Amino acid sequence: MEDLTERALAKMVEAVNKHLPRQSRPLAEMLQEEEPTIKARDGNEYLIEKRELEFIAKYVDRDEWDKFPIPIILEMCHVSGNTLVYVRNKKHAEFLKKAFGYDRFVDDVLVLYLYEIGPIRRNLKTASQVMFSVASTSEGF
Repeated sequence: MEDLTERALAKMVEAVNKHLPRQSRPLAEMLQEEEPTIKARDGNEYLIEKRELEFIAKYVDRDEWDKFPIPIILEMCHVSGNTLVYVRNKKHAEFLKKAFGYDRFVDDVLVLYLYEIGPIRRNLKTASQVMFSVASTSEGF
């Protein structure tokens, strides 16, 4: 029965995450476009606001723009009764540290509390995306 429940939950989470990109795109490439977009898993294209890309560019070294993936993924997990947000991409984590001052790392993963994503989402509404995942407490966080 537990396997069935876990599979059903995994299917639900997959359905909720259909807005995530099929593939990220480099900041440098998107800055050159008049109307930069990301193609999502659900087939839709989502516009990324140019001003948000320019905000990110202020905090990322110019020689890193071609390696900086857009969108920034904020992974929501429910762990031990708390909702935490993981930023697993090192480039994203370093950017958030510089731009917003967050500096709580566990095993090279930036860990945020739910209330801390407010400023990120306000400034990067289209350039960041929330991903939902199911984490167990045995993952070390």
